[in-house]
Amino acid sequence: MSDIVNIVFATDKNYIQHLCAALISLLENNKDLSIDIYILSSGMSKKSYRNIQEIIDKYHCRLKHITISDELFVTLAVTHPFYPKGTYYRLLIPELIDTDKILYLDSDIIVNGSIKELYEQDLEDYYVCAIEDPGFDRHEQLKMNKNSKYFNSGMMLINLALWKKTGLQKKVIDFIENNPQAIWFPDQCGLNSVINGKWKKVPLKFNQQSSIFTPSFETKFDCFSKSELEEARKNPVIIHYTSGSKPWHSTNTHPYKYLYWKYLKMTRYKHAIYSDLMPMHLLKSIIPADLKKQIKTIIKKVLSR
Repeated sequence: MSDIVNIVFATDKNYIQHLCAALISLLENNKDLSIDIYILSSGMSKKSYRNIQEIIDKYHCRLKHITISDELFVTLAVTHPFYPKGTYYRLLIPELIDTDKILYLDSDIIVNGSIKELYEQDLEDYYVCAIEDPGFDRHEQLKMNKNSKYFNSGMMLINLALWKKTGLQKKVIDFIENNPQAIWFPDQCGLNSVINGKWKKVPLKFNQQSSIFTPSFETKFDCFSKSELEEARKNPVIIHYTSGSKPWHSTNTHPYKYLYWKYLKMTRYKHAIYSDLMPMHLLKSIIPADLKKQIKTIIKKVLSR
């Protein structure tokens, strides 16, 4: 195993709090590893940067913050306006980070154990090590072979050497731009289309997805063995809060919700409350929709003067 473990996150200003929880959970559970952290964003406040740097200093790691211009994704943003531009940042990893292998993690995760086994995976000639996203049946739309499996891109051990050698980044961006009707999850669909099954499956415990806790999961999907599901439910290494309901929502019922708050309390955001209970959110929730439209119209008129 290389002396340095390279890990990259992509985030925006709305996810800094959650990134800090993810970051401290990673470092707290992997004190035996020498870790270099890369963070891709379109920019962050000095306060946010200090909050992150404080965590890095505590665990004696190295941090590199890479600022990305959103102008690079103007075309993609027009094609898929409902997705934040940060969705595409991971596609730039090959040209921004000079290493042969790196672990990419979404910011809505908590690391609950050692990532050493995951990082030591032999990538061979595969583009990524990842976890299957169950229920996929859109092979024709994404121009994939019918037997190819579809992976979740929220956790990827990336073979950067192969990405660079084959020009994967450009192929993915071209597919997203030229096939807007086929895209449900921009970067994930693009990556799966181009990689087309040439990825290596790792145990589900390395990307425990929220869907495995639904009562009907095992009757609907057969992509994971009973023992693999049991291990992921009881001893997850990486918990990925994949549903629309997140642990920072008061109504969230994820069984590992408490871990998010455990690690958040170890950061500068220890006094945070549920996002949907914040005063501004509550105020928005009680204002009628037609009144909201009137307010927006008035604001636009004032600003246009």
